[in-house]
Amino acid sequence: MSRRRGGHAGGGAHGGSWKIALADLMTVLMVFFLVMWLMAVVEPEDRQAFVDGIGGIQPKSSEIQPDEKVTPQEELIELDLKPPVSKAEIEEAMKDVNPKDINIEETDEFTRITLKSDSFFESGRATISDKTREQIELLGETIAGRDQDMVIAGYTDDRPINNFQFPSNWELSAARAATVARTFIYMGVDKNLVRIQGNADNVEVASNKTAYGRSLNRRVIITINKKPPKSP
Repeated sequence: MSRRRGGHAGGGAHGGSWKIALADLMTVLMVFFLVMWLMAVVEPEDRQAFVDGIGGIQPKSSEIQPDEKVTPQEELIELDLKPPVSKAEIEEAMKDVNPKDINIEETDEFTRITLKSDSFFESGRATISDKTREQIELLGETIAGRDQDMVIAGYTDDRPINNFQFPSNWELSAARAATVARTFIYMGVDKNLVRIQGNADNVEVASNKTAYGRSLNRRVIITINKKPPKSP
C-alpha cells in the first residue's frame, strides 16, 4: 500500500513540471510575435530607436534634439561678406598707378573706376603686361568678397581695326573688358556678379579728331553697384 502511494506521489510531481515548461514556452512565443508585430507597424526611421530601447542603448544627444537649428551654408557665407568697397580702398590698392591713367568716381549708388587703355593694354591688343596685371590683380583682390555686382565695359576710338583676332572694334573692346573680368574672377570675385560689355567707339568722352581725344576714348570702365544684387 505504501509503495503504491509513493509511486503515485512521484508521478504527480513529474506530471506538474511540464506545465511550467509549457507556460515558459508560450510566454517566449508571445513576446516573439509581439516584437514581430511591433516591427511591422513601427515606421522605418523609428525602428532603430525601438531596437536600441529594448537593448538598453541610450540615444545620442544629437538624436534627442530635433528642434536644434543648423545655420545654412548660405548664411555662413553672408556673414563673411565684406562691406561695399570704398573709394579709399580702391585708391590704396591702385596707389602705384599713375593718377593720369586712372579715375575713381564715387556716388551714393555706385563706384566707377576708369582705366586708360593705352596704359593698361598693348596697342590694338587685349593682353596686359606683368606689371599691369599685378595692378589689376590688386584691384580685384580689393573688390573680392563683397556682394556687389559690376559691369566692366570696354571702349575704343573710331579708328577701324581689322585683323585675324579682332575683325572690328566691337571685339577689341569686349576682349579688353573680358581680360579685366577674368583677372578679377581669378582673384576671388564671384563670377555671377560680373558682366562685360563691348561698346567699340559708340560713347565718346572726347573728340576723335585729335590723338589726345582718341587716347581718352580708349578706356575700360568698371562700375560697381553699391546696392545688393536682386534675388533671382
